Amino acid sequence: MSSSLAQRWLKGADRLEEAFMSVALTFMTLLTFAQVVLRYGFGTGFVWSLEATTYAAAWLVLIGMSYGVRTRAHIAVDLLTSRLAPPLARAVAVVALACGLAYCALMIYGSSQFVARLMALGNDARDIPPRWVLTGIMPIAFVLFALRLVQAARPLFASRPAAGDGGR
Repeated sequence: MSSSLAQRWLKGADRLEEAFMSVALTFMTLLTFAQVVLRYGFGTGFVWSLEATTYAAAWLVLIGMSYGVRTRAHIAVDLLTSRLAPPLARAVAVVALACGLAYCALMIYGSSQFVARLMALGNDARDIPPRWVLTGIMPIAFVLFALRLVQAARPLFASRPAAGDGGR
């Protein structure tokens, strides 16, 4: 895959990620507002609103993981690594990346199995069928999370500047 094509795919994923989070947050806010108005103003409401906002919040968290890595908005604990020599700090970062990718691989496998079993069982959510569609975001989110981890780790594997190069 050419570099420009890969960059376009990543920019597209960036836009989709941000758009999805905006839509999910707006949906949750508007639905909750409508539910409160209906319940306290008219004594009625949507039976499915709690389940819909719960799934939307879960989707928001799952997609937000990769967004946090991409924008470096996550909590970084570098008390130990900031005191290490650069080669050792790099080794620790590579181990952390490997652990993160192993976690993603386990979650992709486990969530794929979970979704496949829900599809086979025909298990529906209580008020919003089918449930496998609602949980199908899990393997997708962890693939995106793994992509973002690799993307964030690219500087670890970039060639080092030559001596006297000034870091350019």
